[in-house]
Amino acid sequence: MAKPFQRVLLVSKYRDPSVLPGLQRLRDFLLAQDIPTFLETQCATDIGDSLGLPLLPFAEANADADLVIALGGDGTLLGTARQTAQSGIPILGINQGRLGFLADLSIDQVSEALPPILEGHYQQDLRSVLYAELWRGEERFHAGLAINEVLIHKGGGESMIELQVQIDGRFVYTQRADGLIIATPTGSTAYAMSAGGPILTPTLAALLLVLICPHTLTARPLAVADTVEVRARLTASRQSAALSLDSHYSVPLEIGDEIVIRRAPCSARFIHPEEENFFQILRGKLHWAESPGED
Repeated sequence: MAKPFQRVLLVSKYRDPSVLPGLQRLRDFLLAQDIPTFLETQCATDIGDSLGLPLLPFAEANADADLVIALGGDGTLLGTARQTAQSGIPILGINQGRLGFLADLSIDQVSEALPPILEGHYQQDLRSVLYAELWRGEERFHAGLAINEVLIHKGGGESMIELQVQIDGRFVYTQRADGLIIATPTGSTAYAMSAGGPILTPTLAALLLVLICPHTLTARPLAVADTVEVRARLTASRQSAALSLDSHYSVPLEIGDEIVIRRAPCSARFIHPEEENFFQILRGKLHWAESPGED
């Protein structure tokens, strides 16, 4: 049995008032268990209510809480993981979104499934995190973390972009496409999967390079060790291309910009029920157990 959790920080999907009833249920449940409970400061601002809980920003979470419970979908968990990866505080996801691979529990399962987890009966995944730098000439123009993927894409235009890619200083290819996804195993079930990439088990030490609609019949997804450094240079574009981390925001790119991607030294820690397994999640989310024609 792992170490029990003693202090919980609640966080929810930002700018979504529909999470308020779920947060109230979580608060009531945790306080009934005599678990000291905090509400993330920005979350309280967004919902306009502190729920009667002490407020705690992410920057101080590691000192005052030993578990983050995130209510929302995978996007909420990704944002929470970017905030907590460097401190190492673990995250448990309560799903109030759509198709999700990270949030294990629904709000209706909390009263049954949460007590064993709080007592130390859980699994823990250490998920790889990407660190991306955007270089414009000799200037580091932007940098950030990604849990799912680093995306270089054509922005809002119709024309393809051209990218030159190197891995550990070795030329790989120059390709014209709508974009390039550099994904972690966690991200292999996100945009990379929609673009035709393979699904990787979450703790596999690998990265994926998946082109989006490449202008060639021979382009294929590429899996490489997560110890490599990937460099992608924008060599041609008729409109403003962009860099995006976890589809969280976009940074406009210019011709000649180079994006350097490597695995970050930190990891995202996700907590799961003790009995859960990745293939069970895939069967449930992707309906692998169903036969054609079943209702």
